[in-house]
Amino acid sequence: MERPAQQPAERPAVTRPASWTDLPVQAGARDVVYTDTDDRSYKVRISVKSLVRGSQEDMRGARVDEELQGEVPHYLTFQVTNTGRKEIPAAYMVGSDLVLNGTDWTRGEKAHLSGGRPGGNDLPCADDAPTTLAPGDSYTTCVTYVLSDGVGVLSLAHYADGYLDESGAVATWPVTGGLEAASSKLAEPGDIIRVRWDAHEDGILDLPATLVSVRRGTAADLTGLDLNLNDNEQRGIPYYVTLTYTSPGPGNLYTDQADHVRLLTQNGRQIPGKTPFTHDAQIPGCPTDWVARMIPPGDSVTECSIHLLTDDKDTPFAVGFAQADRAGLVAWRVPRR
Repeated sequence: MERPAQQPAERPAVTRPASWTDLPVQAGARDVVYTDTDDRSYKVRISVKSLVRGSQEDMRGARVDEELQGEVPHYLTFQVTNTGRKEIPAAYMVGSDLVLNGTDWTRGEKAHLSGGRPGGNDLPCADDAPTTLAPGDSYTTCVTYVLSDGVGVLSLAHYADGYLDESGAVATWPVTGGLEAASSKLAEPGDIIRVRWDAHEDGILDLPATLVSVRRGTAADLTGLDLNLNDNEQRGIPYYVTLTYTSPGPGNLYTDQADHVRLLTQNGRQIPGKTPFTHDAQIPGCPTDWVARMIPPGDSVTECSIHLLTDDKDTPFAVGFAQADRAGLVAWRVPRR
């Protein structure tokens, strides 16, 4: 006997405050793979219906983690359809692989609100996901993300192989105008930025850094190298990113900053680097003579990292550096050719 489609629970209509703003997300359906915590995979279709920016007032009166008070909520409404042949247990977890990317390269934090808005109004966004989802069934739900005041939205992304696995398949829904807003905050190649760097026994250093180059390679460049690549990465296109750092003192600077470099794409992905940690590795476009060196105060070193872009519909947009004890990234625009 065919099971009827599950319907979301009936909720009273929410009165829309004048402070809400519809964001021009490129809505639509994406066929993706959801991987649960036991590494079981399920085929699903995610259809983004709307993305609405709320206001800080929405958080007043609601029960929410204290550190999120003062943040700006964003309400994402989407539909999930089980397109596979297996029932999905814990179907409410499908949305856990969705990420909201801010225009400052931070990622929106999911907020679990309870209680009500000022004046006793209902909360603007309720999670109506069911416990299980049979083949062919769908549900529509709403999830709240928060970003800092003044930060726009670049895109929404779904990571097929788990949360923030940049080496797997990623589906994206760009927000119109988000790329332009992110671009306006970028430094230019060659600009020196003093990034926050944890030098351990020497504490946090203001380390002068500058982007030198971003060069595209070919998959053949990496043949025979032990870079621990998965199947998707082996089919990807390598990009070689070089940055120069100047040792600020008082002690010598150890060369391991490349692990904090991210290749940022137009769709909002943050692709970490693969670093050749052997002196004799011959990699076209990525020198290795900087590996495991100590740089005296005042001297400079140029380091290289390899970033595998696995989506041929995406392109590099910027290079970011993940700072110590600071959220988000500092970023340079990719050099124009």
